[in-house]
Amino acid sequence: MPIATHPALDGLNEPQQQAVLHTKGPALILAGAGSGKTRALTHRIAYLIDQGVPPWQILSVTFTNKAAKEMKNRIVNMLHITEGEAPGAEFTFNQSKLPVMGTFHSICVRILRRDIEHMGGDKRFVIYDSDDQQRLVKGTLKDMAIDEKELKPRSALSYIGRFKSEALSTKEAESQANSAHMHQVIEVYKQYQKALSEANAMDFDDLILKTVRLFVKCPDVLERYQDTWQYLHVDEYQDTNHAQYLFISLLAKKYRNLCVIGDPDQSIYSFRGADIRNILEFEKEYPDALRIKLEQNYRSTQPILTAADAVITANPNRPEKQMWTERKDGPQIVLNEVENERKEAQEAVEAAKQKQANGLTLNDQVILYRTNAQSRMFEEACMRAGIPYRIIGGVKFYARREVKDVLAYLYAILNPNDTLSLLRIINVPSRKIGQTTIGHMQAYASGNNMTFWETLQDAENIDAINNPTKERIAEFVRKIRHFREKSEVEVVSHLTQQLLASVGMEKWLRDDTEEGETRWQNVQELLSVMHKYDKLEPKLSLTSFLEEVALVSEVDSLQEASDDALTLMTLHLCKGLEFEHVMIAGCEEGIFPHSNSMFDREQLEEERRIMYVGMTRAKTYLQMLYSRSRMLWGQTQANAPSRFLDDLPEEVLERRSDDVLSSFAWASKSGMQQASGKKLEPFRQNGSDIDIEFNQDLDFEDDETSQDTELSEGSRVDHPVFGHGTVTERRGDIAAVRFDSGQTKNFALSIAPLKPL
Repeated sequence: MPIATHPALDGLNEPQQQAVLHTKGPALILAGAGSGKTRALTHRIAYLIDQGVPPWQILSVTFTNKAAKEMKNRIVNMLHITEGEAPGAEFTFNQSKLPVMGTFHSICVRILRRDIEHMGGDKRFVIYDSDDQQRLVKGTLKDMAIDEKELKPRSALSYIGRFKSEALSTKEAESQANSAHMHQVIEVYKQYQKALSEANAMDFDDLILKTVRLFVKCPDVLERYQDTWQYLHVDEYQDTNHAQYLFISLLAKKYRNLCVIGDPDQSIYSFRGADIRNILEFEKEYPDALRIKLEQNYRSTQPILTAADAVITANPNRPEKQMWTERKDGPQIVLNEVENERKEAQEAVEAAKQKQANGLTLNDQVILYRTNAQSRMFEEACMRAGIPYRIIGGVKFYARREVKDVLAYLYAILNPNDTLSLLRIINVPSRKIGQTTIGHMQAYASGNNMTFWETLQDAENIDAINNPTKERIAEFVRKIRHFREKSEVEVVSHLTQQLLASVGMEKWLRDDTEEGETRWQNVQELLSVMHKYDKLEPKLSLTSFLEEVALVSEVDSLQEASDDALTLMTLHLCKGLEFEHVMIAGCEEGIFPHSNSMFDREQLEEERRIMYVGMTRAKTYLQMLYSRSRMLWGQTQANAPSRFLDDLPEEVLERRSDDVLSSFAWASKSGMQQASGKKLEPFRQNGSDIDIEFNQDLDFEDDETSQDTELSEGSRVDHPVFGHGTVTERRGDIAAVRFDSGQTKNFALSIAPLKPL
């Protein structure tokens, strides 16, 4: 049939058709956000099959099983696969002969199970997950007599993962060591690999690395796979690391039918070893490659694309592309300045509620933030507004391990008879008080009818425990007693800061990994909550704070039973997703871009790409928020607006502020633009037009007061469930309310839906 009417080209734009029809030789498809890359890829594979390429000669590599499954389903649907269709059907295909589609790891497992014996391996190997790796590296450190305070297991695994993603053997890594610390790390790497080998095990990184080594050592095995998979496709090529690059390069070397698809502007995983150079330098390796740009966006409105392009254009050394859409009209991007982090959360949740009232489901809306610690304020705002929410890719704030550990210390200080809390923290951070010792103490407690706290104090009389361990238990007991006394004179924030320093929590959590940094930031964010209780009497400060935590956690569990929910997630997790309404929070220097990137050009470029990814998740509505000051990670910051906001074109912006001074400044700037012949746009404050005349006396007093200061003893309030009542007591963020029905309830004001009467 004529190419122009081939069904594989139906519904495709011209560049997508190019991608489908170019079946021989290398191809680089630069696919912008929302440009239909999966559609182009699946149509290309279907076209190859229809042109007579045996399905088993086609390999498609993805980064997630979900992506592989989606691609497979699309091809099945496109080809109308049955066991045998009537002659003359446009697509006839045997269901048992689908192309090979899967992740790098799943494909490499298949190769190794079949051929690892060619280089002396055993095909019955087991695969270690992250928990297995943790246990193995801990054992390795113990065998090498390396104290975990000197080199933490997570840190060691982070280094090992980096070596493997760069395809460095232990010998190759050793040649790069330039310090005593790195020599120690590499010794651990050697022993870790030896232990894996003795267990006939591999971790996930090994699966790719061992396959590359198999191909290099056994050319006949490589050639067999080259002849099998003559047509290669790699999705999200910008996310490949060096080991994955080698795997693909070796497979493609013979026939060179390699089609890679991706977007350098969406390369945001360097911390996982992703190397953006793989896609940027593809054409150097394949000078004859056809470059195809997918620039038509099927997701977003033009104002969103114009803004996103303006942000990403500032990055140097990127392939030029200009995204466009047929959705020319759309609301302007809302740039929202607020007073602080609480107002930011309130503004975002109110915006979501307003969109919901206008018919947009909560499922179609998302709040994005740069770090996990920012989620807490949004969780509380959702609870307060009574709207369901879900956190993607993480547990809710008060359920995070490191947060629960700190809380357990405080519960034990308040009440040492809280056995569960004592059991949680007795070896956190590590004190070398293991499960065997704990078992001896529990048996002693049971046999003598004692509480666990009493048993800890009497540990010297337990014969089954050795003397060094008894001394460590005694030190733990002294610490709890000391901070019990401190709790009588120190407010909860000061008490906790001293406690964290005393037990070495920061050093224990910050283990030279990104996860460790995040865990410590979450603990600092917990300190932010505590500061609300600094004005109370010390003992009341501790009890009131723990009461709020209990109330928040209780409501937390009630919010999970709903299908329609507002999504909260970090920007790193949003790639590949789309929402009608996207809100990006914390657009301030030091937060986004992150403070870690400030003095590193490559990291700063990646931060800009993260912003681009976040902005291009939006279909119709995009709101970007920044605050004049915020309490984050235990301290108040007053950061400048993010440099990325400076790149946004004024013509696509609607500025909002809860500060009339900001609106005045914008109006003045706009007045100057008008004088120079540029169009004057109306300014809005919190969504409503404001008129500013330059000769009038301005009253800058902000009448708006928060619920924190509004409700005091004697205030009348309304609750949607309990009705009208009177505040009888106020402790920090906890209010006791006696309702007209006679009931008395305690509420955390950060979440309670109380309205002043």
